[in-house]
Amino acid sequence: MKHNDQDLRWKISDILGFEVFNQQGIRLGFFCDIMSTNSSDIWVVKDCNEKILIPALKGIVKDVNVTRKKIFITLPKEYDDIYGCIRSADGVFSEHNGYFTYED
Repeated sequence: MKHNDQDLRWKISDILGFEVFNQQGIRLGFFCDIMSTNSSDIWVVKDCNEKILIPALKGIVKDVNVTRKKIFITLPKEYDDIYGCIRSADGVFSEHNGYFTYED
């Protein structure tokens, strides 16, 4: 994973609460918890009552910006099959299969 701030090292406890954004810049929610498994950690991103589980892998977690308190991830296409339409955390629009749908 890329570390900003002159390659500043961080602990999970340092980045809990950071905003999480996908590759389109949509805020998915906040990094709120971690689940440890035998193979890799799973980050829990929460918005209201919805949770998204993100594998903490270099291919998915692209950048952790400690100064801006933001995490940038690239979600695999399979996430559409698992979560369906990923709604933006601000509730303004959602994305499905590359199309943005604005909510009234």
